Amino acid sequence: NIAGGGAARSSIVSRAFMRAFALLLLALLQSPCSCAGVRGARKRARRDAEEIAAAAAAGESLDPLGYYRYSWRPPADECGTEMHADYDGTRAWNWGLDPSQHVATAAECCAKCRAHVKCNSWVFCPEEVCFAPDAHKHTRGECWMKDQRDPASPSVNMRGAYTSKYRARPGHHHAPPMVHWVSGTVRLKRAATNGTWSGRAVW
Repeated sequence: NIAGGGAARSSIVSRAFMRAFALLLLALLQSPCSCAGVRGARKRARRDAEEIAAAAAAGESLDPLGYYRYSWRPPADECGTEMHADYDGTRAWNWGLDPSQHVATAAECCAKCRAHVKCNSWVFCPEEVCFAPDAHKHTRGECWMKDQRDPASPSVNMRGAYTSKYRARPGHHHAPPMVHWVSGTVRLKRAATNGTWSGRAVW
């Protein structure tokens, strides 16, 4: 699981790791060297240390590369709805960009997925334009019906808030504060967990 599926021990270890990593970054900031390369490293280390400290203070988690800040809780509805999340999948059962596939709400997208015998994961765009690091313009109403190997442990592309480290990457400076998308899973055979990061999480 991304953060141990909510287990207390994993949460404690995660917070301890974040504090230790922050201390390591602070040690780098105090290095006496003033060469340009080290100054750049110090700036990045200061940024990362501040992000880690802010996440820890808010009781949030960071993904392994420090691109997303999030706080996961088990879904409270039959659609497995998670706000500010974009789920991946092994395949898509429809082309969500097609206007004929658009729906008005996340609930309708979920219902559309539940009506498709092979769909167990859905992704909905609730904004006029939903940010994604790809070549397409994603607009309100897109409803992607997908397949997850295990819908109880979804493959996650993006989740929560984008960090300053994410925005510092080429082509990502215009990312919004939070992930625009809404996602969910259905047809679970066991209790939901917070899943795993997909390969697209590093796009």
